[in-house]
Amino acid sequence: MDDGFAQLVEDHRTIEQQFQSLQRDTEAPVVRELCEHLTVHSTVEESALYPALRRWVDGGDDLADRAQQEHATIATMVAELMDSVTPERLDELVSQLREAVSVHVEFEESEILPAMREAGVDASAVASALDHSV
Repeated sequence: MDDGFAQLVEDHRTIEQQFQSLQRDTEAPVVRELCEHLTVHSTVEESALYPALRRWVDGGDDLADRAQQEHATIATMVAELMDSVTPERLDELVSQLREAVSVHVEFEESEILPAMREAGVDASAVASALDHSV
């Protein structure tokens, strides 16, 4: 895909589908797959998207700082889920994680990505950076 912004939005939809799968199946492999996907997604954004955000968008440092803070919160939740959470806490933690991810995705899709497009950040360059950061 030549549009890095569209690539990220598509990955957000995949993550949402994984949360839907968790409503039907809370077995360890499903939880682990989601957690691994979130970790990779965050790493890719932090290495490929946020540097461009900081460089090209007025106020990009503040946007990137907020996004990275949200990533840190999500990473803490992911670590707790991966640390053999008890079945009694699983639903609660997944619900909290889903809410945190939802807020973060909304922030990226309503503020970060439009600001980057408006600033003229090249979507194909973002795609290339995303591909090379995996």
